[in-house]
Amino acid sequence: MATKFTGLILASGIKREDPGATIMEALSPFSITILSSQLMTVRDRFVFSLLIELIPDHQEAISADLDAITALGEIDIAYEFQAFDFEGSLTELPETRTLRIMGKRLTPADLFTIKTTLNATNPVRAMSVESSLRSSISTWEIEDSGVDAHVNLTELRGILRDRKLSFSKLTADEIAGGGVAILLDMDSTFINEEVIDLIARVAGLEAEVATITERAMNGELDFTSSLKERVKLLAGQPVSVLDQARKLITFTPGAVELVSAVHAAGGRIGIVSGGFHDVIDGLLAPLHLDLVAANRFEILDGLLTGEISGAIVDRAMKASQLREFANGSRLSVAIGDGANDLDMIHAADIGIAFCAKDVLRESAEVVIEERDLGLVLPLIGF
Repeated sequence: MATKFTGLILASGIKREDPGATIMEALSPFSITILSSQLMTVRDRFVFSLLIELIPDHQEAISADLDAITALGEIDIAYEFQAFDFEGSLTELPETRTLRIMGKRLTPADLFTIKTTLNATNPVRAMSVESSLRSSISTWEIEDSGVDAHVNLTELRGILRDRKLSFSKLTADEIAGGGVAILLDMDSTFINEEVIDLIARVAGLEAEVATITERAMNGELDFTSSLKERVKLLAGQPVSVLDQARKLITFTPGAVELVSAVHAAGGRIGIVSGGFHDVIDGLLAPLHLDLVAANRFEILDGLLTGEISGAIVDRAMKASQLREFANGSRLSVAIGDGANDLDMIHAADIGIAFCAKDVLRESAEVVIEERDLGLVLPLIGF
């Protein structure tokens, strides 16, 4: 264990062109090693911290110089000098990871609860908050503990969900510029509705379809079986019901913004859906997506036959589409809300659960609790 004589200097005041310059200039004549330094500005104010190693005999002269700066009335300075024991090298710091937590607003109660929960297993080394008119995002630097190197978020997940806060536990580099490929589920993700339910509503079969959906949610039917059963109910319906259903679709907030931002950054973005080309293609055409993959109704003489044409876009197909779509990209991102998106989420470099079922939420690196796809961007580093 090495002992160093250190000085901790904290300064604050009205922001200047270089707030730390005055202090650095005052320290220049002395034999000093800088151990740590941080400058933060908020609006027109600054806070500057400096941890130094110095010769003990110099502390009185340094104190006098710092007091002289404070006497000028523009900068408030507090300082403390003492011997401090360091274990090992200063460069041998604990491994850390970053956790981002976002919400429409963050309160002191939110931050206190998050910090207390994290500290139970992974000590917080640093935290910062940035807010815009749209949302607030807090960035937490936490230590990887020997007991739980991947951060146990079980308790925190529940807290964040109750408070409608989204989170990202990424360790990947920030996604800036091109090279990203993002693939989204359509129903209840890129749009607010389930296409098959809209068609059933138009056709007057909403109750019958809802019964099958309930069986699927209870685990009595898998996605493919439940989809086939629901489509069979539509046999004999005119194709006009598809046009009527399309008019009822609404984009999820932030969906169009997400497409524009990804394209502007040189990335690729597409849709892979258990819904139907016959309904969504016309809606999505103006967005110039890089991929739209979905099912197709079998249609004969202007009527739905009650069958699906071609291979069904199921869990395995979604994952396959993700791998093919992302081939050659620097980073792949998958976004979905249900069990049918699980394989795709696992196949991507970054899996995002968007207002999702528990089974998906527990598998994703990023969880978004607000119905706003615009929150994807800051949570994955844009």
